[in-house]
Amino acid sequence: MKVGFMTNAWGSIYGGGGGVTSIVDSYYISTGPETVTFPAIAGAGFEYVELFEGNLIAYEGRMGELRALLAANRLRVLGVYTGLNFIFEDALAEELAKVNRVLKLSQEIGAKHLCVGGGAIRHDGIREQDYRMVASGLDAVKKMAADHGIIASIHPHMGSAVQSPDQLDKVMAMTSIDICPDCGHVLLGGGDPVAVVKKYLDRIHYIHLKDIKGGQPFPPGHGEIDFDAILAMLAGTGRHIDYTVEIDGFPGTPEEGAALAHSYLKGKLS
Repeated sequence: MKVGFMTNAWGSIYGGGGGVTSIVDSYYISTGPETVTFPAIAGAGFEYVELFEGNLIAYEGRMGELRALLAANRLRVLGVYTGLNFIFEDALAEELAKVNRVLKLSQEIGAKHLCVGGGAIRHDGIREQDYRMVASGLDAVKKMAADHGIIASIHPHMGSAVQSPDQLDKVMAMTSIDICPDCGHVLLGGGDPVAVVKKYLDRIHYIHLKDIKGGQPFPPGHGEIDFDAILAMLAGTGRHIDYTVEIDGFPGTPEEGAALAHSYLKGKLS
């Protein structure tokens, strides 16, 4: 069992500027520098991190620097997060080329998981065919990831075509990819995180632990979600399942959030 912390708790989040005119250069970036995030995460007691794909791509051609930063803080990369539109057929090859680039770098740095958000919502709403496109694209990503020795999972996310429980069920029925539930996004999307984990228990190898309190992200065990029940279910599988805390937007400081999360989890996970 591995427990990580997502670096996007520090700074702000934006999209790679190149993506405006070049789809293959469209990716997430967190502005918190690794020279700050890594020591803070390690200081809270975590041994693993998750990165946005844009933060990983920033080290392309100089991975030695990233390895040195990780080693100095006794950290390893557990997962990488990426997002795709999926629904624009002519653009999908470009998006998958980006994923291939991310997977090569993820393999090089030793990451185990790839979290995949998407698809896009059209200006006039979601079309039924969009769900099929998302599912087909996810299957392609799963195969690509497996070829690199990495486990790919869909990450339900607010503001995407896989937001509500009905949308999630529709896509999951059409794809064989695993699921990395973000418990906070599941709740904000109108779902019951406990019910979602129970329903898709056999397809969970990785999970994001985000609690919600008053509509805002909070460390697990400090909000409205029954994480005691969720962690007990996952432990009951007898399988190896990895965990990452992701609480970007927590109203306290990131350091406070990391400390609260670690204090709660060290009594639950061993």
